[in-house]
Amino acid sequence: MTLRTIKFSTFADGTDAVLHLHEIKGTKGDGPTVGISAAIHGDEPTGTRIAMEIARTYRDGGFRGRMLILPVANPIGFQKSRRHTPLDDVNLNRVFPGDPAGWYSDRLAHVITTEFLTKVEVLFDLHAGGHKPTVDYIYIRTAEDLSRAFGSPILYRAHVGLPGTVFTGTTSTVIEDRGGKVVTVELGGGLIDQEDYVRRGVVGIDNMLKTLGMVDGAPVPPPPQTVCSGITTLRFGMGGIVFNEAPPLGQRVKEGAVIGRIVSPYTFEELEVIRNPVADGVMILAHLTPNIVEPGDYAYMIGHP
Repeated sequence: MTLRTIKFSTFADGTDAVLHLHEIKGTKGDGPTVGISAAIHGDEPTGTRIAMEIARTYRDGGFRGRMLILPVANPIGFQKSRRHTPLDDVNLNRVFPGDPAGWYSDRLAHVITTEFLTKVEVLFDLHAGGHKPTVDYIYIRTAEDLSRAFGSPILYRAHVGLPGTVFTGTTSTVIEDRGGKVVTVELGGGLIDQEDYVRRGVVGIDNMLKTLGMVDGAPVPPPPQTVCSGITTLRFGMGGIVFNEAPPLGQRVKEGAVIGRIVSPYTFEELEVIRNPVADGVMILAHLTPNIVEPGDYAYMIGHP
């Protein structure tokens, strides 16, 4: 395993703006180049931990092909635990392929595109719910067999024009525009123990590598899976402390059911009741702990099976 430290600018405090990119070459013959990226949103470190474990597992090259691992795509967002890049308050995963003459986030996206995305044929893009909510589903994009092989019970078939979360200017769109394969993983996050999510991420990536023929052994068949055709995203209208009443992630939720309540920490008054607006929905993102939230924050996401 080799490490490249890619310097692309200098901050006003004199420190270098860099990316750390790991390369592992397989010792078992030819195969595709797989890219693994994490923490493009700085408050999603679960993917970074998954990438670290994958690097440790395969550091000796016991596979076919090549891996490029970008464990922290947004270093200053990661440092500050911020979803958006702190220097310009831009969502980095909306400005790809970037611009070498643009904002800091545009320049960072340009470096990621030229030094990483253009080098890979298959991208495993690791996301999480952030430092408050927890999420659990997988996108079906350009490689349904790989998305299913990850092993999550809930998948979202991304279609532009249907309700959901299909965005432009992402790392995934760069790969798709080049004819490559993409699996976008949404797994973990929140103020709970991440060990189970990290374990699931490592097992899921290992099974996708087996599906690609990069790793020896037959892939494990996926469990029963529900595919969603759309996603409804709810945001809080009031700030305060959220108390979760939603069913566990992956389970069905009835239309009109109360899934959360906002309570004032000052007056103890109930400020908002959040209900599921989706007929026969399935929970894919929720606040599993009583978190402090603000108006406009992500509240819940309900899939349309």
